[in-house]
Amino acid sequence: MVSYINIHVHRGKSKINSGAEWFDVYTMEPFENNRANRDIINQLSKYFKVDYQRIEIVRGSKSRKKVIKIND
Repeated sequence: MVSYINIHVHRGKSKINSGAEWFDVYTMEPFENNRANRDIINQLSKYFKVDYQRIEIVRGSKSRKKVIKIND
């Protein structure tokens, strides 16, 4: 099964808040050299209890609004 989720990325201490349609993901990593994206994927893998290799950024890799694909 494949799941798609929408996330908003914010600066701040690492945490995830879930809303009705969006997940708010906070990261302290800089938004350069893909470091923030890697941190977001690691946080989501722990939150959903899946291997980080099953999570992929489908849309918005350079934006604060992203669409994430999770392969189960």
